[in-house]
Amino acid sequence: MISKRNLIHGLGFVVQSDGNLSTNVQDLGGRLISVRDEAFTRVHTAGKECIGQSEGTRVSVEFDYISGQPPVAIKYSQLSPSLARRTVVANTANRYHCTGSTARYNQHRKTAESQEKRSVPYEKRTAVVIPRGNFDMSPAENSGLFNFFLGDMAKAEGIDSYIVLNKGVPITVYPISKDIVDGKRDRHLLENPNGTIIVPYGWFRSLDVRSELSASSRGAEVANLRARGVLDQSAEGASQKSSSANLLYNKTDVTREIKRIQRMRAGKVGIPQIDSELEQSLSFLLEKVFPSLK
Repeated sequence: MISKRNLIHGLGFVVQSDGNLSTNVQDLGGRLISVRDEAFTRVHTAGKECIGQSEGTRVSVEFDYISGQPPVAIKYSQLSPSLARRTVVANTANRYHCTGSTARYNQHRKTAESQEKRSVPYEKRTAVVIPRGNFDMSPAENSGLFNFFLGDMAKAEGIDSYIVLNKGVPITVYPISKDIVDGKRDRHLLENPNGTIIVPYGWFRSLDVRSELSASSRGAEVANLRARGVLDQSAEGASQKSSSANLLYNKTDVTREIKRIQRMRAGKVGIPQIDSELEQSLSFLLEKVFPSLK
């Protein structure tokens, strides 16, 4: 359920969905807010609406784990409804959602290592390897990772500096304990200890609790949590004008799906990614296009 809507100049309409992860994905079209955009929102509403002061949010970063290896953090633009549902089911049973193999982790690790090898600036990377244990990040500590998550909000000072808003306190990131990932304890928490453990969102805690970032969330089923998302002003206007037609998608969604299909037809999608790409396209048709035709 959408409970709040604020126009943030320089970003767009920030809306808030209250509910479990599946509800958030349905309300927001899968477009959970990024860490960077949430940081921008908090900075630009400080002293006014104070978004994020006392309420954290689910954010669009996935964390993948396999036994004996460091986690990989992946930024994405859209979370698929099916992955959200599977995660809710697993978390309801007090487990992490796991795949049947390490293919997903391996593909994302390959992307992270390729971008590292090519010295892609951290803020432009889509995947990065992170430490296995808890770590702090700020302009002075693990600054590369700080730039990866916060982008242009990672400045050490100035009007758009998130660390200034956070009163100079570094952001602590909490991955899943390596003992759990390696199966040394709490094995009941894993659906499949030999597959990829997927945490499909981060939990960006509020300013009141130091803006900590959980990379180990197991609360997708919790209905009294929230996720914020961003709609640009043109999309918001289009949504309002077409509300009588009950459209569940916009031009941006259609363009994205066309590009996805073109990539697959051109053979530019690797085998480990094909199932995920097809799944997202089918979810778009079944949950957005077809219901709009009724």
